[in-house]
Amino acid sequence: MQLSEELARTFTAMGRMLREHEGLLSPSAVEVLVRLAGRQCTRSRDLARAEGLDPSTMSRRLASLEERGLIQRHPDPDDRRAQVLGLTAQGRETLSAERARRVTLITDTLSDWPEHERDQLAALLGRLADSIDAARDGHTETRSAS
Repeated sequence: MQLSEELARTFTAMGRMLREHEGLLSPSAVEVLVRLAGRQCTRSRDLARAEGLDPSTMSRRLASLEERGLIQRHPDPDDRRAQVLGLTAQGRETLSAERARRVTLITDTLSDWPEHERDQLAALLGRLADSIDAARDGHTETRSAS
């Protein structure tokens, strides 16, 4: 099988596993909270662009997260007409619990793999993510595998 087919098969299997072991958050909600936690994006329009979504779709997603008490809006200190988004304490706790749940699922799945193979997989996946991000940003620089 080609690499692209194996990656597609892997992502499909992982998505299926996460859906079968449903957590507190949808995958789309996790993405938003991760971006806000990392302060990668703090405005609705930036989140929509980063996720490749229409601003109205992101607005509905954010409204849902705000209703659940996971995010909050604040006036932008640089532009008082705009708002920036941030996680609430409950949002941080919920994201932390979801991350722990996912780590457990993956750890349990790979429990019969030797540690050096798990480490190698982690390094290669990190390198792949860097390459994908660089390609999206128009760069070719990536870290080397260890």
